[in-house]
Amino acid sequence: MNSTERIYRVLNNENVDRIPFSLWRHFPGFEHTSNGLAKKIIEFQKKFDLDLIKITPSSGYFAEAFGGCFDYRKDEYGVKKGIKEFSHSSVKSYMDWNKLEILNGKILEREIDVVKIVNSEFKNEVPIFQTVPNAITLAKIIRGEAWIDDIREHPEHFKNGLKIINNAILRFCIDSIKSGANGIFLFTQIAGQNDLSKEEYNEFQINFDYQILNELKNKKVLSILHIHGLDIAFDLFSKYPVHIMNWHDQCTKPSLSEAQKIFKGVVLGGIDENNVLAIKRPEDITLQVKKAIKQTNGKRLIIGPGCTIPINTSEENIKAIKKALTL
Repeated sequence: MNSTERIYRVLNNENVDRIPFSLWRHFPGFEHTSNGLAKKIIEFQKKFDLDLIKITPSSGYFAEAFGGCFDYRKDEYGVKKGIKEFSHSSVKSYMDWNKLEILNGKILEREIDVVKIVNSEFKNEVPIFQTVPNAITLAKIIRGEAWIDDIREHPEHFKNGLKIINNAILRFCIDSIKSGANGIFLFTQIAGQNDLSKEEYNEFQINFDYQILNELKNKKVLSILHIHGLDIAFDLFSKYPVHIMNWHDQCTKPSLSEAQKIFKGVVLGGIDENNVLAIKRPEDITLQVKKAIKQTNGKRLIIGPGCTIPINTSEENIKAIKKALTL
């Protein structure tokens, strides 16, 4: 049974030879060329035999396409994760939402080429997912702290920006699928219980997300929703038309078993990437894997982290995940 077969059988709640697993990371220094990032992803896949390949572009890549600038973070967490911080925005005022446009399309072309290269290597033996921010997350990155003021003081201008962003996201998703991706890994960083009111969530996030996800569903494209952060409003996202849900289940509610009661798809999690996978012993990782299996009875489950793993995570600890699944 290859990885693609294994993933589809889990999605259909059918028996598999073993529970699938995956994880993903940034590759700082290699992310700025298609060949560089693709080569590292291919090496990573061949070394660890993951059941799902998540293409993880340079953090903030889509905001760069809209004219933003990023630098690698120098703080301890940023270095550990290999992520960037925003240093320049093309949106200086709420009026700028109306004239937002892609200023550097080559950034997106670069990420499409990564998909092509990775797909040519594995030829559908492993499902490939392109990573894409949702519209409100991208708007927050582009605008900075003023995003919430724009929602509440200039909502129509903000929605005009979201429409432009959403159209660009949808085109990029379709281009990624045409280039060999089997699915989209859509992530939101606006997910906390107190980030927005329920009405604001519906108006500025959920409605726009559904435009993307329903189009992907119509095209029979696989989808993962990653809900980033703590104290998340999981109930709001549990009805999303996605196949797989991923969040920081080891650090915030709900647990995997609690989530499966209200979300009818597959849950992806069980591993604490920062406090266990990166710093503890293989036997601790085995315990987490076994606990996740026990919670879910091994059904509708893909073992994985809550987010990108630290770049210094040891090979021994990563290999402990698959070993635990084959014991």
